[in-house]
Amino acid sequence: MSSIEKEIRVGVTNEQIDNIREVTDSVSKRTRMIDITCGKYGFDSLKTVGYICRIRAFEDDYKLEIKNYSNSEKCLEKSLPIASIEDGIEFLELLGMKPYLVLDRYREIRKYNNLILFVDEFQNDVGNFVEIEYQNATRRDAINFLKKMKIETILQDKYGDIIKERLKKDKVFEEHFTESLSNYKKKTI
Repeated sequence: MSSIEKEIRVGVTNEQIDNIREVTDSVSKRTRMIDITCGKYGFDSLKTVGYICRIRAFEDDYKLEIKNYSNSEKCLEKSLPIASIEDGIEFLELLGMKPYLVLDRYREIRKYNNLILFVDEFQNDVGNFVEIEYQNATRRDAINFLKKMKIETILQDKYGDIIKERLKKDKVFEEHFTESLSNYKKKTI
């Protein structure tokens, strides 16, 4: 199944997450989600080829996904079911793509009018974010929701870009991230 995503992303505090929960409807409960992104050029894969491939593990559901970006807020996404994380890694490695990014978080999906909100609480000291998808609304609707919630509208890059910048600046974070990525590659999660 293919779909086009239109989204924005901002950092949020625990208090802001609680406020979001008060004014939105639950679509899915808070569940652990792991994304392992693979590419031939590591963090430069998206910039170099225009797409990323990832393995997504959400509860007992595993998918191989491709996200092809037309700009920073729009992408075409296609996913296929797979049996396991290991199958996805092995498949992508046969194509010359190596894991370079792990996103391990708890995700909760909420709804507000025609907006879909993905509340992401990351492990490993990455932070908390909310992604707002506005396929059936406008970008202005998403920005107005943030203003209503008194959340600064400082739009964030994609998670991979956020982590890439953090890796450059924080050696302790880099050590923990590298160890975590190594554990996922060794299948010791």
